[in-house]
Amino acid sequence: MKTKQLLKYQSLALVTGLAVFAALWATPETARGQMFVSVNRNPYGNGGSFIYQYDPTGPTGTPITFLSNLDHPRGLAFDSAGNLFVGTFTWDLDSDGNIQGVSQAAVLKVSGGLASTFVTFPSVASEGLATDSAGNLFVASQNFPYNTESIIYKVTPDGTVSTFGTVPGQCFGLRFDSAGNLFAAGASDLTNTYGTIYKFTPTGAPYEPTPTGVPGVFADSTSFSSTQFPSDVAFDSAGNLFVSTENNLGNDGILEFTPSGMESTFATGLANNPRGLAFDSAGSLFVAQPGFSAIVGNLLKFTPGGTGTIPGITTAPGFGVAYFDDGATGDFGFRGNRGPEFLAFAPGAVAPPSTAVVLTFPDSTQPLTTTVVTSLDQNSVPLPSPNFELTGSNLAFDITTPTGEPNQPIIIAFTVPSSLDVSKLTVNHYVCDNTQNPPVCSWVDSTIHYECDAQSPPNCGWVDSTPTFHPAGQSGYPTNPAQNTVYGSVNSLSPFLVATFKYGAQVQQPINADGTSVFNAKRGVIPVTFKLTSDGVATCQLPPATISVFRTAGGVVGSIDESMYLLKSDSGSNFRIDTSKCQYVYNLGASSLGPGTYLVNISIGGSVAGSATFALK
Repeated sequence: MKTKQLLKYQSLALVTGLAVFAALWATPETARGQMFVSVNRNPYGNGGSFIYQYDPTGPTGTPITFLSNLDHPRGLAFDSAGNLFVGTFTWDLDSDGNIQGVSQAAVLKVSGGLASTFVTFPSVASEGLATDSAGNLFVASQNFPYNTESIIYKVTPDGTVSTFGTVPGQCFGLRFDSAGNLFAAGASDLTNTYGTIYKFTPTGAPYEPTPTGVPGVFADSTSFSSTQFPSDVAFDSAGNLFVSTENNLGNDGILEFTPSGMESTFATGLANNPRGLAFDSAGSLFVAQPGFSAIVGNLLKFTPGGTGTIPGITTAPGFGVAYFDDGATGDFGFRGNRGPEFLAFAPGAVAPPSTAVVLTFPDSTQPLTTTVVTSLDQNSVPLPSPNFELTGSNLAFDITTPTGEPNQPIIIAFTVPSSLDVSKLTVNHYVCDNTQNPPVCSWVDSTIHYECDAQSPPNCGWVDSTPTFHPAGQSGYPTNPAQNTVYGSVNSLSPFLVATFKYGAQVQQPINADGTSVFNAKRGVIPVTFKLTSDGVATCQLPPATISVFRTAGGVVGSIDESMYLLKSDSGSNFRIDTSKCQYVYNLGASSLGPGTYLVNISIGGSVAGSATFALK
């Protein structure tokens, strides 16, 4: 490769902060004016939730999955360019899976067929999202579990984060009116008993709170009963504000406010905790109901001039109501278990994502943006080593951010087409060793300046950053790792290449390939034996290989030092090669390991070729 091309990868931007795991998969072509719905499925763990996509012109809802395996998706918003933003948050779980609070929140961005982490916040739960006419994103984030206040963050299109304002208690819904006022809906105290609608006015450029530094109150607790609190807000074409109210008692409703603040009741008798609101271009109001107790959630459609009715629901004159998706076919579950949450309509056609590149920064202490995730032509980047092969899909990316040093480690999840064998994929990170081949520097003219010769680049190359072992739910990994997803663990950001590792190692007896082997902890030796394939074909050309051992359960989880299992017959961590049987052999000393479950990896050139699992009792 030409030197000029290589030098492109030397200027690496670093990143700071955290993000939240998410994975996704592609859908059929999206039609103009589609409706998107966030669906939460996993109340006590992370991962497993969805974004559904609907054609709102159909008589009843028939969803397709637009995104999947998300961490608790909440608010949805589109900007004028058609980019979709999704608010998510991740539970902080202890080693037994118990919820300790919220570890991190993130907003994902779907743009041009690529989904990626856009902005992250530590120790809060992101709820409502809204965008203004300048393309700025506003995020309402709860201080969970205390809920003493909600911070509204402002994120510019280039990823700059600032605190826009705060409101007391929990804030769920955000929406702009046509004049540029930002409305925030939520409970005004910890008990969710007094609702308030706050109003931020555009007194500055482009937006600032009211001159006193706090938001004005558009509707106070006198507009809501002691058993109601507002959940989401939406404006119709005439500028009237609609507010969904929920109380967990099964008798919720929707309030309507004129631009001057005059209040009326739009609908009553909604039984499933109405939450997300959105109007389509024809003036129909769609409502997402997550469900109540074990009652399945649904989507409602209020149509102007319609004649539909639902028993128990009373609507304003001139509107009919019908189930757009009643959830009876299994599209939804109850609240906290596949209940629909928030809604958004696309301003135009939305390219379905084909690849997800989502980052997790488990040790963040401040907001972070990963502003640039760019697809690269895999033929334009340096080739990986001969041990790796390019996939049929284009899986090369440049990931940069403009500020800061990273909190380590950075976990990156790449979700790939289902046609690829994810077990053979690796995350290759392009890094440079600046201690090797440093640039040659000298005075060009003592009266002018000191200059360095860029023709002496540092030693750069691809490094396999696929973790050899990670306990689920720890160190930034999800409790439910996504399908078709390969992970990388790195300390900085730069170009990445997802490539296929050509070797595969298959464990042999006495260890069962299905991981069911159980041995006595007092036995002296466990023979660990592997045979090798290259590009799926058995081979006796066995390159050098090394062993690594991890305890996955039954004691301190993590890497085992080789001194604990090394026998005199072995040479450090190197496998012996038995040429007569065409296999690798390592006699693992078991007596000092103790009872537990163990994972053994065999690595070639630093990349894991195969694994074996067994238990000692």
